[in-house]
Amino acid sequence: MIEKRENMDWRILAAVTVLCWGTYNVILKAVSSRVSWQMSMMWFIIGYALVIAVFVGVNCIGREFRWFQPMSLVPLSAGVLCAIGAITFFKAIPTAPGSLLMPIIGLYVLTASIGCLVFLKEPITLRVVLGISFATAAILLLSK
Repeated sequence: MIEKRENMDWRILAAVTVLCWGTYNVILKAVSSRVSWQMSMMWFIIGYALVIAVFVGVNCIGREFRWFQPMSLVPLSAGVLCAIGAITFFKAIPTAPGSLLMPIIGLYVLTASIGCLVFLKEPITLRVVLGISFATAAILLLSK
């Protein structure tokens, strides 16, 4: 069954993502000296899982839904990579200044951008090159 695409503007979705992810990083850094990385990660995962479960459940009501397909292994592998990154992030956050750690971890944006250009054959334009260059410069300046 083909899922209906939502019509919300991707820029609004991206802005909400940036706001939420930036805020949760500040919150995690604020509690990192008072809560172990293991407990912090456990509660993070519980909150994450609750929201995802409710969202998926609400969006699946009245739909025919197949939980597993061979292509499901692709997002599953992405989830595994995300989990490994989360573990290393939760272990790093209590030991480094947030103003230094967050920009360095922000390099994942460059990894994803370059990966999309190389592996997904997205067009390389002057705007893309300048954006990646400025993002790299910003991360380097913030991490000094």
